[in-house]
Amino acid sequence: MTDPLLNSLVDLARIPSAVPLGAETLIEPDDPMLVDYVQNRLRPRFTEAGALDIIDLPRNQFAVRFGTGEGPCLALVAYTPTQHHNLMADPWSGRVATPVGNGIDEPCVFGQGVTQNKVHQASLLSIARWLAASPESPNGTLLLCVNNEGRSSHDCSLGMLSALPVRPDLLIQLFPTGFGVSVGNRGRADLRVHITGTASHSSTPPPGGGVFAAATAVLSAVERLNERVRTTVDPELGAERIIPYQVVFEPLAPHTLPSSARLTFDRRLLPGTRPEAAAAQLGETVAALGDFGCDITVEHGVTMLPARFPSGSADLLAPLDTAIQRELGTPAEHTFYGGSFDAGGPLSLGVPTVMFGVPEEGDILGDDYVRIAHVRAQERILRGTITNFFGAPTPE
Repeated sequence: MTDPLLNSLVDLARIPSAVPLGAETLIEPDDPMLVDYVQNRLRPRFTEAGALDIIDLPRNQFAVRFGTGEGPCLALVAYTPTQHHNLMADPWSGRVATPVGNGIDEPCVFGQGVTQNKVHQASLLSIARWLAASPESPNGTLLLCVNNEGRSSHDCSLGMLSALPVRPDLLIQLFPTGFGVSVGNRGRADLRVHITGTASHSSTPPPGGGVFAAATAVLSAVERLNERVRTTVDPELGAERIIPYQVVFEPLAPHTLPSSARLTFDRRLLPGTRPEAAAAQLGETVAALGDFGCDITVEHGVTMLPARFPSGSADLLAPLDTAIQRELGTPAEHTFYGGSFDAGGPLSLGVPTVMFGVPEEGDILGDDYVRIAHVRAQERILRGTITNFFGAPTPE
């Protein structure tokens, strides 16, 4: 292949970057795998692309700076940890194939994380090559940022924004949005219930039923609580919610009832609901349960805040909207993301933030692939956005 953009994507798709399967779903920004990926894989590729001004940022992150340094500031952000498509048969192949069995009749690039991370990193590398070869610099500051957020929090973005030399006027988080401009989403918090009792042989359950009985009661109570929580609804963002997504018992030993359990609940949040209040609500629900001979506590875990793009800043989206319409032939669609991601963090600091990127068509645990046509369309849209934002001519 002689296409630098496609070459970059295939190259990156062959480098592991996934959060391992297991009960611990979070990954620290200084995890050895991410340190290697960011410092030994991505950073040298930006240098090879001609990026001369690389800014070191906290939490194993960096930004590439282009422009005159005066005027408006645009930041494009790509992420590194891969969190889905965990059961791909050959996750790091980087193969190019046509998934006819999935109803697609055009070539795609396969690899775990190609839609969540790698296509966006490849786009930033292509933009770096384009600008490094251009005789003109953007009349302002363009920041191409590499973000290591893998803890379902905003810690990496907040650390990045605290260290950047200039505050972005618009921040675009590259994420698979189906070419829609995501202008809002619900927040989320991990709420954990810890149950501590006494291990016993399965032939003699402990008084009160022990850990299993307590866990069953908690799950039933939360199911009832969810009916109340879901009555809080936003017409654009949807409803609040609390559901279990992980239940872990320990120890797992032959014919042994466990001595502890950890139940993790996904609590979706709308603007106006504080994570601390949601944790207190769950604590009150658990405290009302009977005595199972166990200690039961509630812990408030990692949080991503709700996001809603400020209506007074709508004009900032015109460069992106115009580039989308020019490339796709249809008006840009402003959408609301069904999940939670990182936009709420920068928005909480007053930085106008949206999410944008290619469609994601694979199964959440199965194959991850992106159409090559979509790869090229995203890169052209981002180039057009830069040109529109800074008002500079687009080099060929």
